[in-house]
Amino acid sequence: PNYIRSSQSSLHSYKHQEKHVQQEHKNIMNVITRYLIREHHIPLTATIIREFSQHLETSLHQQYMIPLSHLNIYRTRKEFKLMKSIQHRLQKGNYILHETDKSGIFHIGNSVDYEKKAEAYRQKIGAYIELDSNPLWCVFDKVILLLNDLRSKKYILSWQLGKMMPKRETVQLAYLYFIPKPHKVIHF
Repeated sequence: PNYIRSSQSSLHSYKHQEKHVQQEHKNIMNVITRYLIREHHIPLTATIIREFSQHLETSLHQQYMIPLSHLNIYRTRKEFKLMKSIQHRLQKGNYILHETDKSGIFHIGNSVDYEKKAEAYRQKIGAYIELDSNPLWCVFDKVILLLNDLRSKKYILSWQLGKMMPKRETVQLAYLYFIPKPHKVIHF
């Protein structure tokens, strides 16, 4: 990226920074110890793991806890306030923040204008049909029915059924290439 905001941790209290360091340390150590145990058969009590853990914690403390100059603290807080101000104005004005294709440039537009343009495009092309109901739950029920049928006929084992069974909270329809994904369009 062209710009990274300086020391975001300076916006938070010492306690919050310490908690963040501990969380980062825990996550990294979990990944590394699992790898070392699985791939290299190094026991969890090995001194090399303890030494690495200490070095990692020291490095994380230096990264997150090093005091900044007053100028950098001022700059960071000023940029944070500016960012919050922009977010507030976007929410208040009912705007959409949208990243353009592959260029990394953001476009800000009114959500009503986007809806009008989308409707005009659908009318012009005439290729889209608005569905009366969501087909997701019909497909979801069919998948569950078929999986239970496979299990009852003993084509799959119970652990396989558990792995393949869709979860109602996380299931979603696949996105088509022309429909923007939720992480690409930010509604305010």
